[in-house]
Amino acid sequence: MFKKPKGTKDYYPEDMALLKNIEESLRKTAESYGFMQVESPAFESIELLTAKQGDEIREQIFTLEKKGEGKKREEYGLRFDLTVPMTRMFIEKQKELPKPVRWFSTGIMWRYERPQAGRQREFYQLSVELFGSDRPEADAEIIRMAIDCLRNLGLKSKEFVIKINNRVLLQDFIKSLELDNFEQVFRAIDKRLKIPEEAWNKELENASLNKEDIRKLKAFLKIKDIDKVSIDSKGKDDLKKMVTLLKDRKDYIELDFSTVRGLSYYTSTVFEIFDRKGELRSIAGGGRYDNMVELFGGESCPATGFAIGFSTLALLLEENSRLPDAEVSVDYYIAPIGDKALRKAEKIADKLRKKASVELDLMGRSISKQMGYADRINAKNVIILGDDELKQKVMKIRDMKTGKERKIKIDKI
Repeated sequence: MFKKPKGTKDYYPEDMALLKNIEESLRKTAESYGFMQVESPAFESIELLTAKQGDEIREQIFTLEKKGEGKKREEYGLRFDLTVPMTRMFIEKQKELPKPVRWFSTGIMWRYERPQAGRQREFYQLSVELFGSDRPEADAEIIRMAIDCLRNLGLKSKEFVIKINNRVLLQDFIKSLELDNFEQVFRAIDKRLKIPEEAWNKELENASLNKEDIRKLKAFLKIKDIDKVSIDSKGKDDLKKMVTLLKDRKDYIELDFSTVRGLSYYTSTVFEIFDRKGELRSIAGGGRYDNMVELFGGESCPATGFAIGFSTLALLLEENSRLPDAEVSVDYYIAPIGDKALRKAEKIADKLRKKASVELDLMGRSISKQMGYADRINAKNVIILGDDELKQKVMKIRDMKTGKERKIKIDKI
């Protein structure tokens, strides 16, 4: 017997109903902020996918078998996020698009990594991107929208927190230690809560921090009040302004200078959303990536955005008993008795399907077995059609919830 590939999930009808309900809520939130939906290919050129990416991401890309011969052979990989392909899309029409551009997209991503709770090799994601504004107000809007995506699914401030930081501020702090290997230090900091303390200290040492540097860094990372940061930094000023802009969402926000995000394309503002209990991996994350458009061949253009992973979000919703309704059912199940009734049932189904979901028996089963089947598929109503009903030119409709029955004329449908 064949089994699904490791790190993937089969979506049965109940799973798809839940997925679509979550996706619909996120879509409505994005559209309420004036964002428009786009779609990109599932695969892109390896050259695009690996541009300014760290070794970890390069190793996670699913590559496609090469086709063609010689120099014409092209290399492609499956997308690992939507920010990269959406940036390429923006560049292709950059000159004609009115700014700022507000786009969002949902779809399947692929990453070759070790599967665990909330992390699969194939996963659904919402991605939101805003191109054209370098102002803190743009970052604040993106963060406010990320919060509202979760709030609109019923989640409260006591159930999740959004941790925000600014890479420029952290970079200026690293400079104060007389170090300039920023990306290496960022990668080490990003592992702070993912590995034991002793192993983390080793990561910091490997990033050229001595014991005094490590002591200073740990003290800096513990700061929770922006006014207690002593170094001068544009990143500090921008972060302070953004906190002010988000006063109406302050119950959801926490400063965390260890938040750096794993992807190397972020340039200043970064943020991640976690459950308050700290039991799940990151639910959402994002930030500013002002260099990506130019890096990919476009004209210099600031950009900011975020992504939400459906798997971890679903775990958080389940943990807090806030999963949206995912009942799978049909509005009408038609139970014909005999071939003559089946022919009539087909015509009735055609009419009803203009406004409702309808299933009719295709197995030639007895009425008792049909009623049992209708119950199992959660049919809301059953239309019973036998010889007596045909003679009277009526159909009997049973409400499966109340058990009540009524008759209506067939020609009144």
